[in-house]
Amino acid sequence: MASMLTTLSAGLDMADMTWEVKCREEDMKQRKLENERRAIDDARRSVDERAQQLKALSNQSALIAGFSMVVLVEIQIPSDLNPALLTIFGCTAALVVVFMLTALLNCTLMLVAILRYDCVTREVSFKEFWRKRCESDFILSLRAFSFGVPLFISLLAQIGW
Repeated sequence: MASMLTTLSAGLDMADMTWEVKCREEDMKQRKLENERRAIDDARRSVDERAQQLKALSNQSALIAGFSMVVLVEIQIPSDLNPALLTIFGCTAALVVVFMLTALLNCTLMLVAILRYDCVTREVSFKEFWRKRCESDFILSLRAFSFGVPLFISLLAQIGW
């Protein structure tokens, strides 16, 4: 009887061990799946964050370029204005538009590129994708915007002059 109980106990222990191994394997599969979902969510979050930055920069650039064009078209220039001031005014307005359109177009094209990034397969990480394909264009856009804003302020100052 004791040997039967020992055998039964060993069999139950073996079944219990098998059950634990099976549960552990299922747990590992579930964790791998959850990690993949987190990686997809992180990539989507990164893409959305950059997309919002690009949209904000392009919207501001479009707004300032539009204001500069309106100023250039709608201003009433007196006939006795110094030609040098008129030339400076025209060049400043044109430079503002050029810088802002450069920022706008670069941001729009980068936005198209990052929205086509595949967050599911992620052949390369988004950080690497951004660094290789978009970083230099983003810096160019940011510099164009940064040069255009002070020029726009000086354009407004020239109107009052």
